[in-house]
Amino acid sequence: MAVSLRERTAPAHVVVQRLTSSFPADRLSKAFTNLGRILKTQYVLRYLTDKPLRQTVQLQLNKGEYRHKLARRIFFADQGAFSTGDYEEIMNKASCLSLVSNAILYWNTVKIGGIVEGLRARGEVVEDEVLKHVSLLPYKHVVPNGTYFIEDYLAPPEQKVTVS
Repeated sequence: MAVSLRERTAPAHVVVQRLTSSFPADRLSKAFTNLGRILKTQYVLRYLTDKPLRQTVQLQLNKGEYRHKLARRIFFADQGAFSTGDYEEIMNKASCLSLVSNAILYWNTVKIGGIVEGLRARGEVVEDEVLKHVSLLPYKHVVPNGTYFIEDYLAPPEQKVTVS
């Protein structure tokens, strides 16, 4: 299978059809399934015995959870639930949530960068190793509801865009 893919003698759609065929007796599918089980078992055993790996995985899980907490904080409408089954409306809300989350992340990045530059300009030593542990996802300063005025830098300064 690997040689067929590398040499381009078997189209990808044929490989996918073969691997997902309804014939459970297909030896190649069984082999890949068992290979996957072996790799997963190796990883689980390594995870159980390798403390630095566990710490790295936990750190990444914590970052992901903190990102989810930010989204829950800013998704206040309908108590953070999609109240409709309309796919387009759900995708619209999810896209808006992602946009706002990314805007907060960007804002935090700019502000924290400015703080670090200010500290370094005053002669403080801020090591890059320490900065790796600073989260860019704090959200306590975010007001999740209300009216916000966002200047549109492409329009004349007297025009403002109101978001409610």
